[in-house]
Amino acid sequence: MRARKAVCLALVIACWNPTASFADCARESATLADEQSELPRFDVASPADRPPYCITLETLMAFAARVKAHVARCPSSNYASALADWDKMQTAYARLFNRYRCKRTR
Repeated sequence: MRARKAVCLALVIACWNPTASFADCARESATLADEQSELPRFDVASPADRPPYCITLETLMAFAARVKAHVARCPSSNYASALADWDKMQTAYARLFNRYRCKRTR
């Protein structure tokens, strides 16, 4: 019984690597920052240009969902402070997406 506990403890210690998870969070945060800089600008989108407008909304909603998932995995991320804003934007963009009867591109 004691040997089994020792093996289980050794496996837990071997699998748990806080440095790796921190590196993953930092890498993911950097990726999000790069992608955020390339997001389409909503202020130049027009509902009259329906397909590009809908694609812009969908892109922004997807990015907001990625930020939310990232902060859930990495609560100390620099995106944690902006999560509330991204949640509000995602909700607002989803309303517009439905109002203009946009279709998912996936």
